[in-house]
Amino acid sequence: MLVRPCLTLACPRLVLPLLFAGLVAHTAWDKSPTWDEPGYLGLGPYLTDHGRWDVPGAGSHPPLAYYLQGLPFLNPVYALVEAHWAYPVDTVRDLSFVRSADVDRGNAIMMDPRYDGEILLWWCRMSCLVIAAGLFYCLWRWARDLYGTTGATVALGAACLSPNLIAHAGLVTTDFSLAGTYFCAFYGLRRFLQQPDCRRLLLAGVFGGLALASKLSALLWVPTTTLLLVFTILTGPLEVRNRLATWAGPVSRSRLRPWVGSAVALAALLLIAAVVLWVLYGFRVMPFWTVLTSQLWDLSCGHEAYLFGRYSTEGWWYYFPIAFLVKTPVPTLLLGFWGVMTLVRDDANRWDHGLLLLPPAVFFSAFILSEGKALGLRYLLPIYPFLFVVAGATMQTAWSTTRRWRRRAVIGLCAALLLTTAGIHPDHLAYFNDMAGGPDGGHRILVDSNLDWGQDLKGLKTWMDERGVARVKLSYFGSVDPALYDLDYDWLPSYVLPNRGATVAELPTTGWIAISVTNRVGVYMDIYGHGKGLFEWLDAYEPVARIGHTIWVYRIPDETP
Repeated sequence: MLVRPCLTLACPRLVLPLLFAGLVAHTAWDKSPTWDEPGYLGLGPYLTDHGRWDVPGAGSHPPLAYYLQGLPFLNPVYALVEAHWAYPVDTVRDLSFVRSADVDRGNAIMMDPRYDGEILLWWCRMSCLVIAAGLFYCLWRWARDLYGTTGATVALGAACLSPNLIAHAGLVTTDFSLAGTYFCAFYGLRRFLQQPDCRRLLLAGVFGGLALASKLSALLWVPTTTLLLVFTILTGPLEVRNRLATWAGPVSRSRLRPWVGSAVALAALLLIAAVVLWVLYGFRVMPFWTVLTSQLWDLSCGHEAYLFGRYSTEGWWYYFPIAFLVKTPVPTLLLGFWGVMTLVRDDANRWDHGLLLLPPAVFFSAFILSEGKALGLRYLLPIYPFLFVVAGATMQTAWSTTRRWRRRAVIGLCAALLLTTAGIHPDHLAYFNDMAGGPDGGHRILVDSNLDWGQDLKGLKTWMDERGVARVKLSYFGSVDPALYDLDYDWLPSYVLPNRGATVAELPTTGWIAISVTNRVGVYMDIYGHGKGLFEWLDAYEPVARIGHTIWVYRIPDETP
């Protein structure tokens, strides 16, 4: 008799992650490497084999994602080739060197005849499922504790059908690793506060250490955890404060015991997290210092940014709120808003339902908004799992009321989200909601990793083969070498695309032209001395194809009017 309830409970938490895995697997195979991926490929195995952080990319981020994405290299077929990691003996391996991106090295790995570069890249991308499994388990448990199985199903469904999670999970980058471990770190903290014992303290500290080893912005876990402990002592349930007081040791004053206990617990959490980080850095401190220095230097530099047709090297304070609103599915926005309103009115469970859940996302958002690095929504990715749990709160009002329209509204929003994800697949990285005009209208608002990060070069080659187009004039925003796909092209001004021809095409030009939309709007075109309007002459023509919404193909007659 217990079989049916068990199957009912297990079905959504198994089927939804499997659906996510299937969507990621197909997207990871369908898309070419994005801008950052070649520079990270194989870094994990190099670090573990050599124990040195002395090559490009090693000083950019903490190593957890590198290790996970390097798991396919454990297969002897993909063993590292030392020649790919050899640099001239007189190379100065300073901060600028180890924080740079050696995309030529990544391209050499993918095009090495000893490998099948596309299959290797796919396996490296699929290592994301390790992080995804932990994320979805913690998300399900947290949402089920708060809202029951139905609420957990809504939360898990919103996560597994999120275009942004699907897009970044299938990339050899650090963004999805941070989103997963950062959420799990606060799930572990919540579990510890509910029952402060040594086992849960250890788990929470390990999760915190994994977050710190994912990306440097996870350092926000430290002050956020501190504030949550303070809030718990001030406003948390009496039984929670009493449990924390048991960690106060010989302190006898009752008013001080919860504070001392919290301080002891915090110190233990930080110590465990530091040990985990130290182990992952190969029992070294200098690599962490190098990454920290690298990121501080990066924050001090301006970055070319684009928003609503305007350009800036300083960014805009409203960049990320707009990116969030236009790149999050409308059903998810509505479910999240409904969930927040539910939590605000829930005075009985304010500590567990709101205090532990909302501040990590709010504080992280405030930090990202303040740093001025307006490069893409991916920097805001860690707030999404918290949003999905909040979306599950809709069940409190929808299923506990006699008003059937609320249940129908939740079901309708969930169905709309499913249709949205199915409609954009496999172009998840280019997703923009209907308020922004969809993915074909996204270039008017945002580009770069929000829309066009170089992911559709493989799709361009497929389109050319299907239509018998042997050669195009190409302006590509990406770092992968078109030779990986045997794509023949004549060079047009691009960010790093190699020009293998003897001549440079004069603009305007004619024939088959393929141009990445990031180049089309001119974000980085100043480096050629032509200004942002280098390709404005194409305004007089309509693209004959939009590959994955990111590479626009034009057919310009030889005789122009």
